[in-house]
This record gives sequence, structure tokens and C-alpha cells, in this order.
Amino acid sequence: MSYEQDLIVKTAWKYYNEGLTQNEIAESLNLSRMKVIKYLEKAKTNNIIQFKINLNKLTNIDLQHKIKQKFSLKDVYIVPSSSQSTATSLTIAAAQYIEDRITSDTMINIGYGEAVSKTLGHLNISTKYKVTFVSLSGGVKFYMPTAIDTASDYYTNPNYNHYIMPSPLLVSSDNLAEQMQNEKPIRKISEMIPHSHITVIGIGALNDRATLVKEGYLDKNDMEIIKSKGAVGDLLSQFYDINGNVLDLDLHKKLISTEIELLKSLNHVVGVAGGIEKKEAIAGALKGGYIDVLITDESVAQSLV
Repeated sequence: MSYEQDLIVKTAWKYYNEGLTQNEIAESLNLSRMKVIKYLEKAKTNNIIQFKINLNKLTNIDLQHKIKQKFSLKDVYIVPSSSQSTATSLTIAAAQYIEDRITSDTMINIGYGEAVSKTLGHLNISTKYKVTFVSLSGGVKFYMPTAIDTASDYYTNPNYNHYIMPSPLLVSSDNLAEQMQNEKPIRKISEMIPHSHITVIGIGALNDRATLVKEGYLDKNDMEIIKSKGAVGDLLSQFYDINGNVLDLDLHKKLISTEIELLKSLNHVVGVAGGIEKKEAIAGALKGGYIDVLITDESVAQSLV
């Protein structure tokens, strides 16, 4: 089930089965009323509505509900698992999720990594709105145009503004990290972060494809040591255990990054991650309460309940 079809079914279910008004549906799904009207029309056109909801279209509703309840999430979107295109499906769904929620000028915090970069590359936001993107960490390379789909207008759209922390992700000492975060150009960007409308982050697993390994900050031995301390995943290069508790690592003190505890206070934190190799990393992030909305695939979703 695609992201849009999933949203069409949810809209139809709330309207016809739960008896909610269009305004109530718009508020519960964080959509505009015009989007709700559009999706109700599509539900009729696509034969989802046949005097009742076509239950064959609702294969993931129960699973989504269980995950939402278990982890106190605002919402969950599940895309079909595929060894070939899961990452593409996830990031298209994430981009559409963001697009649907931009109904005025908007500020979006962005993490780094493949999932976030591809999501940004798929964005197609109305030219009516100005969108400000704010980086959550240092590591300028991760936010440069070469990290985003070259066919995207992410860096050429005149309605987009970009605020990128002018620093590396990891420095040589905790003292240097503290000094750099107090420098005005970095501090001013950090001060913008709490005022965002949406935050988009990836969830890292402990393997050779981790950003810190690929970029040469850590090697395989380092990762094995971190894993031995109980780590199952990372958010913004901060490692946590299966219950979402952040580990006490010297590495964390050398990062130029938003502390992941701050994620709990931000609006609409969207985690984009899939693949069964990330199931523990995703579970830990959910148990830690860092994420409001999860966009993942069927195999991971089934492992979470």
C-alpha cells in the first residue's frame, strides 16, 4: 500500500466508520481540509468506498494501531517490504508526508544520512510557501548538494532557505566541541532548532554502512566496542541501548550535534528507517520516546509488535 493510498483509507475510515467531520479528520491527521476532501473523492473514484470501507485495502490498519499504542506515537506509515526498493519507497512516503503538512511557511529540522537525503530529494512543495531547512548537526558535507538527489530542486528552489552548521560533525576534544558550539554562527543555528514545525531524522544501525564508519570517523573495531557496551543504534551519531537510554561515551562529548534528548521537546519528529537489520535500532529509538511519527516497512513493523 502506497503512502497516499494509506492516507486515503484512513481518511475514508474516519469519515464513514468513525463519523468524524472533515474538519475533525483534518485536525487528527494534521492535513488541510482541502486534502481531506480530495482524499474522500479519491476513495470513491478508486472503489475504496462501496457503501462501506473495502477491508482488503486495510491490511495494515491493525498493525499500525498496535504500534501507535505500544510506543505512544502520533502516527505510523508502513510501506511494502522489498529488497530492491524499500529505501526508495520509504523516502517517497516521507516526502509526501512532509508535503501534506506544509500549508503555510514552514521550518524543517533535518538530520543526515541516506534516508534523509533521499527524502529531501523527493520533495515537491508548492511554490506558495517558503520553507526553511535547519541542520541538526555539523558535518557540512552531509548537507551539500552532492549529498542530495541531483535531479532535485532542493538547493535551487528560490523559496527554500538553508541554515547549515559551519563545522565538522566530530572534533578532536570535548573542550573544542564546547568552544565551537558557543561560537555565534553555530549557536544562532542551534537556537533556531526548537522553533521548527517538523523534524526529519534517520535511524542508524551498528554496521559497516553507518555514517560514522563510511566517513572514516570510526572503524569496525570501534563499532564492535560500542556494540559491546550495549548500543543498538544511533540518532544524530549518539548511541543508545535497546531501551533508548543514551550511552555514556567519550565520542558524544566531541560531537557538534543537537543532543537527542532535545528531540523529545520538538514538534513532529519523523523517523524514516527500514530494513530488518535496523529493527533493534528502531525499537530502541521508539522506546526512548525520540520519535513522534515512524515511516518504516512491513518487515520492521511486524517485528515491533
